[in-house]
Amino acid sequence: MLGRTAQHLFWLSRYVERAENMARLLDVGYRMSLTARREGGASEHMLSMMQAAEVDEAFAEKYEQADLDSVVYFMMFEPDNPSSVHSCLLAARTNARSVRTAITLDMWESLNSAWLTFSQIKPRDVKGAKLLGVLQWVKQLSHEFRGALLGTKLRDDGYCFSQVGNFIERADNTARILDMKYYVLLPRAKMIGGEPRYSAMDADLAGGFGPSQLSSRLS
Repeated sequence: MLGRTAQHLFWLSRYVERAENMARLLDVGYRMSLTARREGGASEHMLSMMQAAEVDEAFAEKYEQADLDSVVYFMMFEPDNPSSVHSCLLAARTNARSVRTAITLDMWESLNSAWLTFSQIKPRDVKGAKLLGVLQWVKQLSHEFRGALLGTKLRDDGYCFSQVGNFIERADNTARILDMKYYVLLPRAKMIGGEPRYSAMDADLAGGFGPSQLSSRLS
């Protein structure tokens, strides 16, 4: 296999996985911002989400405040953000087109139709319930592409590079979340100098387990 082909397949899977990861982070950040009980709490949740995605510095260069509309646009539609859903889907489609003969028809159609549909979405219309619907759709299209990959791709070198890209991106995202929310996993409060701040966002990112459940699993 040509190194160029392997590279395109590797990054194709990484960008699809990254689009899903961004959608999941934004989903959690948005839901938690709705439950903020104090002034500035919503912005704190959105900033925490962007820090987990490591795009907070790039956001700060373009915006002064992390309000909901600016964060949603930056995470979903900002072309200058290489990790936005827009950038990920475009990069995935570009990589897929470069290796069109190395992927199956189902893989190509899932990506191409996803990009064409997403490019028709107007950012000003993505608010409230519609935002949650779009985020769910992004996660679904990732599942459809992965299903096409697993169900129709030959188990050759191209399949292996596609899977490597997918799992490296997933591991990278998991490591960044743990780096941000490591204290949820600590079994004793004295290890971090006091009681950790815990919220439902931590439970969502930790797979639904709170500090007590995780402590019992680690002990």
